[in-house]
Amino acid sequence: MFKGVAAILFAAFLVACSAETPVTSTSWQLDGAASDITVISVKNGNVVETSRFETLSGSVSASGEARLNIDAASFESYVDIRNERLRDIFFEVSEFPHIQLTANLDPSLFADLAVGDNLETELQLAVSLHGEARTVYAPVRVIRNGADSVLVVSSEPALIDAREFGLGAAVEALAGIAGLDGITPVFPVSVYLVFERG
Repeated sequence: MFKGVAAILFAAFLVACSAETPVTSTSWQLDGAASDITVISVKNGNVVETSRFETLSGSVSASGEARLNIDAASFESYVDIRNERLRDIFFEVSEFPHIQLTANLDPSLFADLAVGDNLETELQLAVSLHGEARTVYAPVRVIRNGADSVLVVSSEPALIDAREFGLGAAVEALAGIAGLDGITPVFPVSVYLVFERG
């Protein structure tokens, strides 16, 4: 008798696992602690450095409205004086504390994404930085790594040109203060974003 009950319960479990809830059926919240945005900078033409934003929040609605909010003051370059200069001179966090990204996703692209599946797509992002808004294209891979978890990672870095956001002079000022020949004003940016069903 107990073997029969166990078999029924096991069968029910398999059915429940196979009947995955579609990605597009509910909203998703960003797991900021598990997510990461990295920025590559190049100084003096050949010195490459990696920095990151440490405080992120965001969501994706069931209809495909995606929002990502970045705390500009959380930029971490691993050098204290450089962090201070970036906050004060580049980001000007007292006036522009946040960087915001928004996108409208097509839910049909993700409707059949089962656990273990992935797809590549290019996101058209509206980026608001330092009071300026521009469109940036970001190639990404979307991976459903669990029934209630989706991972979005860069297929290749998105390129952010500081000059398009009115920050060319700030880049030059930072180079001058640091005694550098120059800082390349185009910054490759990569994302590792974990969304949980929410």
